[in-house]
Amino acid sequence: MLTWNGDTALATAEVAKAIEVFASGWNEHDIVRHFSVFAEDADFVDVVGRRLRGREAMFADQSARHAQRFAESSVRTLDLDIKLLRQDVALAHYNWEMTGDREGAGVRRGIFTFVLCREAGQWLVVAAHNTESVV
Repeated sequence: MLTWNGDTALATAEVAKAIEVFASGWNEHDIVRHFSVFAEDADFVDVVGRRLRGREAMFADQSARHAQRFAESSVRTLDLDIKLLRQDVALAHYNWEMTGDREGAGVRRGIFTFVLCREAGQWLVVAAHNTESVV
């Protein structure tokens, strides 16, 4: 439960903006921008269960994938739910839909779970887990 007297609407909007940068960076195939909202030491479990530690590892992995498999892909937001856990910690569930995966069969859907912390006035992802939906 949030026990803070700050502006929850503003904090929620700022978290939503960070997720929007994440998604638009993907769609622009700008992996630097895509991961710019991740903390340097963030943890990321990708859609196939691989754990990547640190923004540099994420960047190296996804740069190669965007040059090939995801070169024509785009994602769109189906739903975004944000819960402030504290004034500087948020939990976000981001439902996505992808088209253009060169190795995928049609439209893909899934959900990201993000934990974000507010550091030096900026919301950064400190942990993320991506799961593909089968329904």
